[in-house]
Amino acid sequence: MLALLLIGLCATVSAYSDDWDIFTYTQEWPVAVCIKGKEEHHTCTIPPGVQGWGIHGMWPTKTGTEGPTSCGTQPFHADAITPILPHLKIMWPNMYADTSVYSFWEHEWSKHGTCASSLNATSTEYRYFSKALDLYARFNGQTILANQGIVPSQTATYDIKTSEAALKKELGVNALIQCTYDHNTSRQVIYEIEICLSKNFEPVDCYPDEGNTSGKRSHHHHKYSSHPHSSCPESYGFYYPPIDGVYSNPN
Repeated sequence: MLALLLIGLCATVSAYSDDWDIFTYTQEWPVAVCIKGKEEHHTCTIPPGVQGWGIHGMWPTKTGTEGPTSCGTQPFHADAITPILPHLKIMWPNMYADTSVYSFWEHEWSKHGTCASSLNATSTEYRYFSKALDLYARFNGQTILANQGIVPSQTATYDIKTSEAALKKELGVNALIQCTYDHNTSRQVIYEIEICLSKNFEPVDCYPDEGNTSGKRSHHHHKYSSHPHSSCPESYGFYYPPIDGVYSNPN
């Protein structure tokens, strides 16, 4: 009886972890990470080698939901990612200096990476993080935005509709821009870019056009969005401050 129970439990876990159809490939702007981190009383430091967007995560997602999460019990092993550690520190940096070096990656693996194990390309910890790094070159937020004239600036503001339209021109599908509010400057600052990818790692259109409320729900839904899912305001622009500007050391 116990053996049958364990078999049933394993089958349930396996089925649950495979209950997803896309990745939400999310990048974060380091300046905004530190703005949010300061408000959460973290000591935030942008490492000297970090010059662009950082990976936030690669989240297995069932379209129309925010999950699954924490799908398995595979423990995080720091040794598994030692070969790619220098790349992770630059492209997937942990900017909270008051946490352990590995804490960000451990969190992302436990919450999201364990759900990706049903796919061969991301079936192990090493493969999961390596694949996310490989995708960075292709979907680099700074390059994609710059191709459409959206570049870091201390003074420029950008319209959310125009900016998301620019992403669609580059990717061929809708993508999502998130903002965060900086209470020190009373400015909305670009925070994240979310791009949906198929299990073959091709862009897919999981976000509806404005006015269509069906489709994927955002991880950061906000009550005053221009896009049905974006947290950026419609009535005024957001800022995209450079990493080496006055924002670089918000503490």
